[in-house]
Amino acid sequence: MIRSFVKTLFSTLLVSLPVYADTIGGELSLGVYSHTPKGDASYDFYDKEAKTSVEDTLNWEESKDLFFKAYFEHPLPYLPNLKLEYSGFSHKGAGEVSDFSWGGISGFTGDIYNTMDMQAFDVTLYYELLDNWASLDAGLTLRRIYGDIYLETKMVMMNQSYHYEPERAEYDEWIPMVYLKTRFELPTTELMFQTELNAISYEGATMYDALFTLRYTFGMGLGIEGGYRLIHLGDNDLGANLAIDVDFRGPYAAVVWNF
Repeated sequence: MIRSFVKTLFSTLLVSLPVYADTIGGELSLGVYSHTPKGDASYDFYDKEAKTSVEDTLNWEESKDLFFKAYFEHPLPYLPNLKLEYSGFSHKGAGEVSDFSWGGISGFTGDIYNTMDMQAFDVTLYYELLDNWASLDAGLTLRRIYGDIYLETKMVMMNQSYHYEPERAEYDEWIPMVYLKTRFELPTTELMFQTELNAISYEGATMYDALFTLRYTFGMGLGIEGGYRLIHLGDNDLGANLAIDVDFRGPYAAVVWNF
């Protein structure tokens, strides 16, 4: 079903819309993304509808991680351009819980410590559909996300420490998404406003990654940009017995080189 959707969309882009050729060139950017999580997760062998708040129970804190993007464009109009991207996401939390369940842990009261780690790699094929003071790119992204949520417990009774075996919920998924990017150059300035979106919704999973950006270019293609990033990861079957419905939101800043 997903494969058929991807083939149909890509064929539509190729045959029904104007495609503009470009000179050989590209763009590199390296930045820092500050993200605050909000939502819930579930890792339960018996009740997949159980929900655990990532901010109130797991106590995930605000975190900062690096991202890198590379765009490569060419003058052949019917071959897609290429975009590569890497983003890291990490959170950790600790606190006291009551009647807590997670994986093989059930009805636990005591202290927990947990970490969340996710790596995201994108390969995007896209076309330039408009190339002027306003421009539009459209294509398809294949994103691989993998990582884990690790949790430890500790309970003290009668001066003795007790704990469950640590739980590690692992995941490794390939996600196809629609890709759109718009750019608007502000006349008589070196400023540019951009929006960029990857998104898909299918079979109980909804995921999107949106950026809103203001860029200033100094010269020789070098510039700085800043903006806001919104990521939603919702999947009832992200890994074995793992479900997640979390937003990651926050500002970002990057240095860019357009060549």
